Amino acid sequence: MHNRVLMALAALGWAGEAAAQRADQNAARAAEDAFGVSYANESVGLYDEEDVRGFSPVDAGNVRVEGLYIDQQADLSYRIVDSSIVRIGLTAIDYPFPAPTGIADFRLPETPDAVVLSPRLNAGTFGDASIEFDVRAPIAGEVLSAAGGVAGYRDNEWFGGTPQIFSAGLSFRWRPAPDTEVIPFWSAETSWSEEAVPTYFTSGPFVPPPLRDRRRYTGQTWATNTSSGSNAGVIARTRRGEWSLAAGLFRSVYAIDRDRTTLWLDVDARGVGVETVYAAPASRYASTSGEIRVSRALTEGPRVHRFHASLRARDQARIYGDADAVELSRRDIRTQAPQAEPLFGFAERTPDDVRQVTAGIAYEGRWKGRGSLNLGIQKTGYRKHVRPPGSDEIVARDRPWLFNLMASLDVASGVSAYAGFTRGLEESEVAPDNASNRNAAPPALRTQQVDAGVRATAGGLKGAVGVFDIRKPYFNLDASGFYRRLGEVRHRGVEGSLSGEVTRFASVVAGAVLLDPRVAGEPVTNGAIGARPVGTSRSRVVVAMDVHPEGWKGSSLDVQVTRHGGSFADQENAVHLPSRLTVAIGARHRLRLAQRDLVARVQVTNLFDSYRWIAGSSGGLTYNAGRYMGVSLATDLEG
Repeated sequence: MHNRVLMALAALGWAGEAAAQRADQNAARAAEDAFGVSYANESVGLYDEEDVRGFSPVDAGNVRVEGLYIDQQADLSYRIVDSSIVRIGLTAIDYPFPAPTGIADFRLPETPDAVVLSPRLNAGTFGDASIEFDVRAPIAGEVLSAAGGVAGYRDNEWFGGTPQIFSAGLSFRWRPAPDTEVIPFWSAETSWSEEAVPTYFTSGPFVPPPLRDRRRYTGQTWATNTSSGSNAGVIARTRRGEWSLAAGLFRSVYAIDRDRTTLWLDVDARGVGVETVYAAPASRYASTSGEIRVSRALTEGPRVHRFHASLRARDQARIYGDADAVELSRRDIRTQAPQAEPLFGFAERTPDDVRQVTAGIAYEGRWKGRGSLNLGIQKTGYRKHVRPPGSDEIVARDRPWLFNLMASLDVASGVSAYAGFTRGLEESEVAPDNASNRNAAPPALRTQQVDAGVRATAGGLKGAVGVFDIRKPYFNLDASGFYRRLGEVRHRGVEGSLSGEVTRFASVVAGAVLLDPRVAGEPVTNGAIGARPVGTSRSRVVVAMDVHPEGWKGSSLDVQVTRHGGSFADQENAVHLPSRLTVAIGARHRLRLAQRDLVARVQVTNLFDSYRWIAGSSGGLTYNAGRYMGVSLATDLEG
């Protein structure tokens, strides 16, 4: 069987040697810092697009494609995305209009030198399996190229869920003239038979007993979801002398056709609770967005000046409805009790529209050997219109001035210090499943960030240490279960990064963040809630190393150690979840078959099978995945 799989992969290509493409993606060796980089099958670092300094850039609306603004509703598919990088601190100093929560920047494939087909087979000890086919192809030399692929997943989950997923995407790069390119793209993903992760709410200040058989799904077989998402857009860039123009227009749509969520309520210390299924009507989240930016660069000896004028806009339409809940039975959360699906009655859905236009000007200056400056000012007009059935319409407007200022100073050879201030208007996460106003999205929030730090380079290593202070309005459930603003949240912390080549045969990515999250407001003052936000970890440490001696001819060993700091599981701060350490080990081995290179990848995550409860922002508990071994076989076939 093993040989038949290898031969099947080899037979998919043309004559020729394999080029280094997706099969060789290695986040630990490619990362420029420890703040977060992701590829289709690899990721490493402290942060990702869902969690930066305790906040989510995706929820905040701080997503970029090739540096241009997109109001993302559906996930961008890695069939067309090469990588995503988190931009914070000094890594954002060359970015016009940075954002307080950080930026998640997605990069599309570059033009390849030759046709490359990259098949990949994946399987794991949870019973999951998938197959991916990606293509990179020049169509007319450097003038026109294409990239895309398809993938199918039987994505068995750590909690016993069994979703099925299909994804596809296609993009082109057209260069009709020097210094001009047009990049249209499309991607889509559909999932079905997808169980929601069970969430547990306890009846007191404690956590349930551990679920030792973590892979036993105890919910109902009919409590599944079906959803689809798509992203389409076009990016155009051109440069004429000192002037350049960049523009992007995007359409992002996410639709949930079947929506079922399992919550275990009133769980006692023995692990006995009420299985409750929330069913919601079909919902749809769609947005048309984009940005046009005109820039001019002036060179003055060792000084480079860049001026930008930008216009961003989005037209977002959401429609969602209140959930109908049914209590099924009270029993041990480790057991299953199948019941027939009841009939659910759905109320009329709520339309929710947002329109926003933002105009800004910015300046970037770089003086070689001295430092740099990034400043910008924006004026935004924001309007949110909610039309709840049977209630008065709600209209929220805001027209704030936003600005950013960041400066760096080259204090010595390879050493830079920086400081910055950014004020933004950002989105908040929607109301959770157990809220009486489930799925409701608060109006955009005025946020701000102050940060400073030092970055240094020595040999093949890059290091950075910084401090930050981020402040936002704090939304959570009140005593009646209504999701609303309760005060202000502040995340103050220290973060560090070390990355690069320790020796010629070893790469390291090491990062740490120490966070002091606090909530202030009337509910804290009167003792209704604690001063610590629910579910926010106080620290995180990640150390990843990849060892690849030259004599191993492309093979390597890797290890990653992650320590998640403690957090509070309830708003009263009575339940503290301890820190936990997890270890992952892996290996890559390059095989030679039919004159082609294949890369076999084996990785074991949560090596010591550690168990930890994880608290969401609403106080619901989930648990981490147990020990898992994944195996993949990939190649890049060049024609």
